[in-house]
Amino acid sequence: MENHLAGPAFPGVEGQAERAMTAVGALVLQLRREAGYSIGSLAAAAGLSPGLLSQIERGQGNPSLTTLIKLSQALKVPVGRFFDTKDKGGALVRRNERRRLEVAEDNLIYELLTPHMNGHLGMLRAQIAAGWDNRNAPFVHPGEECVTIVQGRLHVCVDGVGYDLDEGDSLTYDSSLPHWYRNPTSEDAVLIGAMTPPSF
Repeated sequence: MENHLAGPAFPGVEGQAERAMTAVGALVLQLRREAGYSIGSLAAAAGLSPGLLSQIERGQGNPSLTTLIKLSQALKVPVGRFFDTKDKGGALVRRNERRRLEVAEDNLIYELLTPHMNGHLGMLRAQIAAGWDNRNAPFVHPGEECVTIVQGRLHVCVDGVGYDLDEGDSLTYDSSLPHWYRNPTSEDAVLIGAMTPPSF
């Protein structure tokens, strides 16, 4: 199966997916060199094979979100660094201009609702696929986070404590504690998340 990092869905999306994968690969290469890692040492730190990491850096790999989480943690950068890297200025974000991280095999879509992640507040919209979970690669990032379920149901586990959230429910937690999501249903779930500072 293939999975892709892609931009908004409109004509030319395949080319955009290729450009997005190339951009992610270039960023991983840059961050690896800045951190002083060899391919082998970063692969070991992230729990990945050197061959997969090499493919990703050449823009030929199709990393899953779990893979990106592992890389971000090994490189000590937020997962959000892998969003579409075009700079967005100003205050307004139009619906069709959101910065986007899409992993097609996982059927996951993360969209940034704030113009960037350089301020005091970050907000995103996440579509979590039926059956997906990231308990094996939990999120860990500094700050405080609040998620609200706007569609479906989601199980959220924070530092070993599980919460079953239904549509309209919210959960606030210390995001420096390991936290992960599981969609136990047969339908996609959608959440809106806010974090301060922006550190996803």
